[in-house]
Amino acid sequence: MNDADSPRSDARGQANLLALAAALVLLTAATVGSVALADRALGGADRDPGARHAAEAAAARLVAAESNYTRRANVVNRTAVRTLDADDIDRLAPPVRGRAVRVRLGNETLLERGDPEGATARRLVRVEGGDRRSESVNFTERTAVSLPDRVRRVRLGVSAGGNTSVVTVRANDRVVLHDRSGLSGEYVVSVPPVASPRLSFAVENGSDGTATVEWTATNATAETLEVTVGA
Repeated sequence: MNDADSPRSDARGQANLLALAAALVLLTAATVGSVALADRALGGADRDPGARHAAEAAAARLVAAESNYTRRANVVNRTAVRTLDADDIDRLAPPVRGRAVRVRLGNETLLERGDPEGATARRLVRVEGGDRRSESVNFTERTAVSLPDRVRRVRLGVSAGGNTSVVTVRANDRVVLHDRSGLSGEYVVSVPPVASPRLSFAVENGSDGTATVEWTATNATAETLEVTVGA
């Protein structure tokens, strides 16, 4: 008798078929389970499309160029954005009204209403702040002052004594103030966008007087703005 036709061979064949069938059953069960889990995950992520829309709308409008909280598109004014409250966010993004909402900038929570555990929209933004700086120029010692880069506007306080007159103020080579009878008092002038801008004072008939120069030094960081909206 051929071994291939023996009862023992038939038994082995049946055992192999049973093992294959069992493996197919397990594979099918695992596949069905994975698909079910994926469906549940997708369903959970999109279970409230209204919250997703609200979060995206609020984030986009907060960082828009025309926003009250930016200096230009995607450049957030650190001082202004800290005044944000729930009424502001409702006006800015009506889809948020009546929903729990949280707005965070970096590690700082700007506002929180309710307990939002829904969709989150994120934007990477530049956050700019400013520190007020000032420097005094005594005309007996010098008649010019250098400013940091990125300074675009300065406030000047000019005070001359005796016969001394301050007739001209220049920002680099550009005349920003001029009065033949003499400058005196408070002025705000624009500074050209050049590296290391320099203010110089043309002083006549002596050196009795001073000028106070004030400006805002800009500091900037890159941070993540997060808007989370719940039900």
